[in-house]
Amino acid sequence: MPTSEKEQRVRELTERIARSKSIVLANFTGMNVDLVTKMRRRLRDAHVEFIVEKNTLAKRALADSGVKDLDPFLEGPTGIALGQDEISGVKILAEFSKEFEKPDLKAAYVGGTLYSPALRSPLQGFTGVLTGSIRKLVGTIDAVGMKKQG
Repeated sequence: MPTSEKEQRVRELTERIARSKSIVLANFTGMNVDLVTKMRRRLRDAHVEFIVEKNTLAKRALADSGVKDLDPFLEGPTGIALGQDEISGVKILAEFSKEFEKPDLKAAYVGGTLYSPALRSPLQGFTGVLTGSIRKLVGTIDAVGMKKQG
């Protein structure tokens, strides 16, 4: 790929990241086309964009956006879910992963905070730790929403 095309793709991804309020990284290895299509449809319905980009270009775009915490997780096949709100992408991918055992969630970056299994005990299940952190986040956001409504 020519350098100018790479630069353009980095600029476009940087703009998408700047517009998002949450970033979730997921390993989609082992997912067939039907499963990926179902996952993308659920994400799209919630206004979450799922992107597959070269890790080196994603690292550049994240760095340009001031998000370097996710660099260690950009190894191997990685999909990037960009949410327009703090919770939809995280919640949908966690639920989808629980239902279908795929994709494997690598990390989430929400509100300037990194949620990752690597920040917890390495003996705990990788996806379980991230899902647990995400559930706590979802519970907190739901509670705040209920309090505002009540």
